Amino acid sequence: MLKDIWNKLTGRRRQVLFLGDSHVKYFERAVHLHILSPGRRYRPCIVGGATAVGLRNPNSATDALNYFRKFLRKHPAKAIAVFHMGEVDCGFVIWHRAQRLGESIDTQVEESLAAYMDFVDEVIGTHGHEAIMTAATVPTIPDGHIWGDVATKRKEVTASLAERTALTRRYNEELAQRCKARGIPFLDITAEVIDPHTGVVSTALMNSDPKDHHLEYEPMARLWAAKLNPILDRLD
Repeated sequence: MLKDIWNKLTGRRRQVLFLGDSHVKYFERAVHLHILSPGRRYRPCIVGGATAVGLRNPNSATDALNYFRKFLRKHPAKAIAVFHMGEVDCGFVIWHRAQRLGESIDTQVEESLAAYMDFVDEVIGTHGHEAIMTAATVPTIPDGHIWGDVATKRKEVTASLAERTALTRRYNEELAQRCKARGIPFLDITAEVIDPHTGVVSTALMNSDPKDHHLEYEPMARLWAAKLNPILDRLD
């Protein structure tokens, strides 16, 4: 107990690294609001459009794997690495690849999860970081919506919002199981984000800009901080 208090006062608590797609901005906002566990340094590495399945490919379009590896090499071992990815996979890539390759959704879910966990295992084994996994953000783009760059790029996928949401929930459930098998903490705010009456994302959390597929940043920052802080405090 005294050690925890001393570490908070002296700033010697472990550094926290956030790695993921553009939805890591929720955690970045939490840092700016000063609502995350105190006495730490927080460092985000955000790669817009990054996919979990792309983590097996050093030549992916976003170059996410190389960005993340370079970022990790700049930071000391024994940091806490928080991963947040999967929204692009569940909202677009899994459907698109299944359609283009003539494969099942099940096959594409497995490929995405396997690539994701292989990378997490690499981070733990190579860099000595402790991992925390977070659930993929649920989809927000309404059916037939074509405004904004992301919606335009994803218009080839015809899966409904309800179907994309169901896939995201399944993805998160399977991700949780793989984390449990490895003893990795898994955080999920899906229950707080989904409207129980519609079964899809709550309109109250939708971005005020219809062209922005991210949820409202401050409410999301507070939801994630409430989940993350107890785990961070427990790890030190």
